[in-house]
Formats: sequence, structure tokens, C-alpha cells
Amino acid sequence: MNRYWPNEQSLELNLAVANLFVQTYDKLSIEISNYTEKQIPIDIIDKYKRKELFIYILIEIEILILDIIEIDVTLEEIKKISHKLLYDLINKIVKKFFTRIKYYEQNKHINYHNNYIKLLFSEQKCLIEKLLVYLTFGSNCINHNIFPFYYMETPKEHVIILLENFIIQTSNLIIFNLIDNIKSLPETSRFLIINNLCDIKEISIRSVSIFRNNLINDNWLNYYFNYPKNIYSSKYSVWLLSSKGLINKYIYMDRSLNYLELSHMQLFCILFLELQDLIVPKIQNCIIIIGKLIIYVLINILSKSLKICFKSIIGFIKNIEN
Repeated sequence: MNRYWPNEQSLELNLAVANLFVQTYDKLSIEISNYTEKQIPIDIIDKYKRKELFIYILIEIEILILDIIEIDVTLEEIKKISHKLLYDLINKIVKKFFTRIKYYEQNKHINYHNNYIKLLFSEQKCLIEKLLVYLTFGSNCINHNIFPFYYMETPKEHVIILLENFIIQTSNLIIFNLIDNIKSLPETSRFLIINNLCDIKEISIRSVSIFRNNLINDNWLNYYFNYPKNIYSSKYSVWLLSSKGLINKYIYMDRSLNYLELSHMQLFCILFLELQDLIVPKIQNCIIIIGKLIIYVLINILSKSLKICFKSIIGFIKNIEN
């Protein structure tokens, strides 16, 4: 069986796309809890609502692919309108997911000015463009030097990663927007309970407060440290579905153009990383050398002290015998 993604539009590509969606639907029937140390927005909703949201997203992606093929959108058009396609796709999912939920009107609009959503949306825009190209045109139409493998031999697992990551990260964006729009903690807790979005035993004003504060702290850390570091390291943080639940990994991709989007503070963080890579190894070597020197001196002092003690003891014993 061919383990590479099809290179061009063909029956083989259509079958590969169909199998990809079937396999992803099957994965949603297994455990989708987050057992990593990283907290993400969808952790606040239970696994049943999480699965429902994942399915909505997968269905909308499937519809989008069929629409692109039906109206014969060109590769250049996809690159130009990928931002709008992502924007419309998310809005459709939000509308469908929250239509049957109380207080829907106040939560249906995505706040794209929020730092967390802005950053996540920016990351997804790049990856969704690559995903759409793979699903509609094949690997031959991908930038030939953007991924660390020969473009004509794109692993099928790579396309699976892009799809699963998009599902999970889009869910994070939607749920974060929901939590962020409700400013009052008691109202947030009440909203989650009334709409059966979480287990009532696990939700309280205190737990909501801790959850939101952790997300805010993580967002600050991601924006100023992890995001610039990932650009500097030419990698993306991605979330995947596995038999053990949700897992977090990295994929490598050329991100040289992303430097232009960084703020002065983020560029300073990259400079700090550069200095860290330059200075820390030297400091570590100095510490190791100094440590070895201290151990050597202590061993010599200790050995000489023991010799003196033994000589004194032996001399003392001889004096007693005489």
C-alpha cells in the first residue's frame, strides 16, 4: 500500500481524501481526553460535547472541500482567500454548535482582536492553506522547500496531522472565545452548567477562575516566548488524536517569513534565545570545570587529612605500647 500522499488531482487523490475522513471519524469514537500537562480551552467541556464539536468541524471541512472542487477553485485563488475561507468556516461551525444553546446571541461572534484568538487564527491560516492544497490538488502543488521532506514523497501521516490539528485547534479557538465573552465567573459557571457543556460535579466558580487564569497565563507565555521560539526553531506546535487521547507534538516547516510579523518584544525574546544558546553552554562548561576542580581539591584535602589522622593514631598506639 502506498504510504505517500497522491501528487496530483486524480481518482487516487479522491480515494485518499475519502479514506482520510473515514479514518478521522473512526478516531473520534475513541478516547479524546487531554492527558498532557498542557491545559487547552476545550478541557473545560466534557468529552461528549467535545466530540460533537469535533464532528461539526470535520463535517464543515468536508463540505468546504466538496465546494472547492465543485466550483473549480484554482490554486492561486485558494492562497489568496485562505484567510476568508478559514473565517467563514469558523463562523459556520460556531453558528451550528451554539444554535441550540441558551444565550447564543452573545457568544456567536468571534473576537479576532483577542491576542489568544489572533495568534491561533494566524497559525491556523497558514496550516489550513497547506491542508486545502493537499486535499484538493495533491502534494505537487505545495511549496517544494517548506517541509523537511521531498514534496513528491509527502507521508500520509503528515496530512493526517494537519487535519487533526486543525480540528482540535479550531475547537480551542471557539471555546476560548465562549469563555472570554462571558466576563462574570458566576455567569460562566452557570452558562456551562445550564447548557450541559461540562460535568456539573467538576465545575464551580473557583474552578472556572483557576481555569481562566491558567489560560491567560499560558496565552501570555505562548505569545511572548513559545511562539517566537517556534518561529526561531522553524516548527509548529500541533495537537493530534491518538489511542491515548489528545497529544501534543511538533512538526517542522520553513517559517522565515513569520519574522516580519513579530513585535519588538517577541524579537527581543528571539535575541534572548540566541544569547542563551551562545552563553549557557559556556556557563555549563565553566560550572563543570569548577565543580571538577572543587571535587579534586576536596579529595586531596580529605586524603591528606586522613593520612595525618592515621599517622597520629598509629603514633599514639606506639606510645601506649612503649
